[in-house]
Amino acid sequence: MDADSLLALVHYHAWANDRVLATAADLTDEELRRPATHDRGSAFETIRHLVDVDWSWRQFCLGVDVGESYVWDHGFTLDEVPQLHAFTLEEDARLRDYVASLEQTALDERLVMSEDPNDTIARWLILTHIVNHGTQHRSELARYFTVCGHSPGDLDLLDSLSLPAPEG
Repeated sequence: MDADSLLALVHYHAWANDRVLATAADLTDEELRRPATHDRGSAFETIRHLVDVDWSWRQFCLGVDVGESYVWDHGFTLDEVPQLHAFTLEEDARLRDYVASLEQTALDERLVMSEDPNDTIARWLILTHIVNHGTQHRSELARYFTVCGHSPGDLDLLDSLSLPAPEG
């Protein structure tokens, strides 16, 4: 994948994250934290998972081994939606800057995924996974938020292209 295409996807990811987290602020704490049909239990835990995966995969691409830890194990307080939203805006900006800094050779570089040195994957595919993973969980959240009476509206890729990326 070329850098411009990947950057467009990362911009979409940031835009959609912002929409979902802005909508999450409209729900009550009970709605956010009650067990639901999310694969992470509650909407709040799904949001935390989304934030953690974004951060940890970017760290992996940078060569930082975070092991089995979570982003909140590294000094970030992410116990409320406003904290998660602020962190996400910053993390999305870091991801955009990181992707924008990569040349094609860096995007194509194969990163080792495990103890097996032959278990590799191209960096661009991991970065694309971040966006795709986010789409999965945002769709779960959007459905739940809509049932709660707070739809985030359309989260389509093409809807994001006419709007600037969130500040972060």
